[in-house]
Amino acid sequence: MAIQAQNQIGFGTSEFSLINNNGGIGIDQSQTMFHQQQQQQYRSQSFLDVHMEKQRQEIDTFIRLQNERLRYVLQEQRKQEMEMILRRMETKALVLMSQKEEEMLKAMKKNMELEDLLKKMEIENQTWQRIARENEALVVTLNSTIQQVKERAVTATCHDATEVEDEGSCCGGGGGEDIPVKKLSSCCCWNCGSNGETRVLFLPCRHLCCCIECEDGLVLCPICNTPKKNRIEAFIF
Repeated sequence: MAIQAQNQIGFGTSEFSLINNNGGIGIDQSQTMFHQQQQQQYRSQSFLDVHMEKQRQEIDTFIRLQNERLRYVLQEQRKQEMEMILRRMETKALVLMSQKEEEMLKAMKKNMELEDLLKKMEIENQTWQRIARENEALVVTLNSTIQQVKERAVTATCHDATEVEDEGSCCGGGGGEDIPVKKLSSCCCWNCGSNGETRVLFLPCRHLCCCIECEDGLVLCPICNTPKKNRIEAFIF
């Protein structure tokens, strides 16, 4: 548009020269035409300035929009990256929580097993203590019974020896018939009366009452007739 204005100005000047030479136009008229052309040039320059300002504003607006769009794209990209990181962390956290829950369940199960084992051990310990107390009482009873048997055996042996001497003296002194005397010593079996060793102790009455050969066929104690629930073989030294 500036070129057009210059062309118009040039055209006006040449026209002014032609008119002045041929037609005899005055100086006032030429000045008026010059002012008109100058105003037209100013209007053209103003229009150009307005157009340039408009283009500059449009460019600024475009750049601003592009910046905002770029900022939005970057924000969305950052948001997606953060969401992806959070999902990964959440997945890892869920896996870790699941592992911890499994470990806790295993620990609780192991603890329950240990508690059950401890209870069983306590019950077993109490059972063994009870058995030990019963065995101690039984040992005391056996020792007492064995001691009594030994004492009775010694007494019976001495008594038998005395009777043998008496019988020998009686047989040697008189010519009458010998009368055999059969006595049951305290160390004889209460079932068969044999002189075998009395080694079986009946429970619960705790009587040392028979030999090993007779024990299998006895269901009652031959001394007190108490039902036999168990028996113990005693070794008398």
